[in-house]
Amino acid sequence: MSELKKIIDKTQKVAIFCHENPDWDAIGSMLGLGNLLEKLWKEVFYFSPDKPSKTFSFLKWFEKIKNTFDYGYYNLFIFVDFSEYARIKTIYRWKEKYFSENQILVFDHHQMLNPPQNRTIISDTESTSTCEIILENTLNIWEEYYDKEIATCLYLWLTTDSGNFRYDKNHERILKNALILIQLWADKKLVIDNFINNKTLWTINFLKTLLNRVNIEWEILYSYYDVDELKDYDIDNEQASYWLTILQEISWPKITMTIRKEDDLVKVSLRSKDTNVEKIAKNFWWGWHIHASWFTQTIKKNFNITKKEIIKKVQTLL
Repeated sequence: MSELKKIIDKTQKVAIFCHENPDWDAIGSMLGLGNLLEKLWKEVFYFSPDKPSKTFSFLKWFEKIKNTFDYGYYNLFIFVDFSEYARIKTIYRWKEKYFSENQILVFDHHQMLNPPQNRTIISDTESTSTCEIILENTLNIWEEYYDKEIATCLYLWLTTDSGNFRYDKNHERILKNALILIQLWADKKLVIDNFINNKTLWTINFLKTLLNRVNIEWEILYSYYDVDELKDYDIDNEQASYWLTILQEISWPKITMTIRKEDDLVKVSLRSKDTNVEKIAKNFWWGWHIHASWFTQTIKKNFNITKKEIIKKVQTLL
């Protein structure tokens, strides 16, 4: 019997956490795994440090995700698409003892910097996504419980973390798992319609604003915004990130960047076709993927000065 099955078999009440500003992989893995556990007659609760984007509202069980945590009694905590407490800091802060006393199960495909001791880790940094890791580690145990809804949630990673099959990863593995999910009746059209073909006029208007702010510094193409501006367009950060998907199609820049201001922080998203932006992000003490990474910096004097300093450093790293 696998260690995973042993853990789940003796568990009844589960809290699943995704990271702050959850993306498609985080939401897909959370809802896909949670739905599977509910079919195993587990009591499952879903938590995000902040409110997930309305982009995901087309998914069943989306409304179950809460952005406040009750610190109640649970047999098991599950972290999906992250391992560091820093990714749930608003939930974890001042509650270190509470979390240290609970068993934690992690599904993640990122490099782990400082994982706590009280956890079981199911990780594969060669995997395209956490959804893929969940599929590969649960299907052989609970295949009879898989249905269209679970398969659809896990299919989300195919159109996001794989760059819709464009990124330089193990395509044989990706396509094999894609076929498995399609055979399990994953609703490919539903995912495509809501990920690629579902942009509001406000999203396009915001894209126009960012295009007007586009700057070119050597082989870097970037634009910027303040998150407070999003209120004027009735969109959130996930919807705002659409511009990166568009501009990374331009052939010549080595890197496309979004630089956004959030309170006293600058958050930078990097995309590329051939350049390893993960190495660049790690120089700012963060990382994630070879062709899609991000990092955060504290504003020193003001946003414009910090923005210029970041661009200059990225140029030297190229």
